[in-house]
Amino acid sequence: MYEGGEDAGAGAPALGGSGKRINLEGIIPLILLVIIGIASLNYFGVVDVPYLPKGSARVNVLFIGEPSLGERAGLDRLSYFVTWRQREASTFGMASIETFNQYDIVILDQSNIADKSITVSLGEALQKYVQKGGKLIVVMNSGVYQSAGFGGYTSNDVTNWKATLGDIVPANCIASSDGVPSCAEGKEVTVVGRIWAEDYEHPIMQGIETAPPIGQAPVVVRTLEIAPTPTAKRVAFIQGESISKTYDAILEQKSFPMMGTVIYFNYDPGMTPGIFNNTIFYLK
Repeated sequence: MYEGGEDAGAGAPALGGSGKRINLEGIIPLILLVIIGIASLNYFGVVDVPYLPKGSARVNVLFIGEPSLGERAGLDRLSYFVTWRQREASTFGMASIETFNQYDIVILDQSNIADKSITVSLGEALQKYVQKGGKLIVVMNSGVYQSAGFGGYTSNDVTNWKATLGDIVPANCIASSDGVPSCAEGKEVTVVGRIWAEDYEHPIMQGIETAPPIGQAPVVVRTLEIAPTPTAKRVAFIQGESISKTYDAILEQKSFPMMGTVIYFNYDPGMTPGIFNNTIFYLK
């Protein structure tokens, strides 16, 4: 009787411990399956989980404005993984951030058209899109005017990004020698020169020290006299042939905490196909 009781008492804890081990061993694989499942859905673009790597899903690009011939050719050249559509800024009406949630990259380029204005709602929606992790490209003086919201008229008291897009654009419009804002329409400067890398390690300038390369003829670049914001990173600059004056060519700014990115091009990015391709790959 004594020995039997001792055996029973000794066996009970072992059985209980074994049961706990079995339950734990069963739960861990389930947790791993859930993690792998979420990562897989994120990889293929079914869900969006910040900081997890994406797979080879197609990149959706929205172009607001009018693409140059070079930009159009560049986007078409990347059609094997890029799907893009074009809209005029005036067609958005009461835009909201939900308007842009379906797009991986938004390009705002009105530099080739007369109307360089955006509505208050479109400006606010783009700000929220970037602040929540969106990727935006702004070209030259696009979006520097504020639309009055009717008949295509623009407000005559706004000529800068600060008023239309808040703090997300890494460029500031400055006063020209005649007092006119340097980003106003008609204040473009023509430079015969090249785009030079400021940051050789930046993915946008990967393999590109200067465009076009030394040994090839320089290009005619239309640009603006702007100033980088304090938080901007200068990626590249424009320098004319045989002159020391430079112009900011490409600026980058991150928006925290969701790491949204704004790339500012102070020239037509379609002029430099390699840089334009690198930019899309970098932002995707």
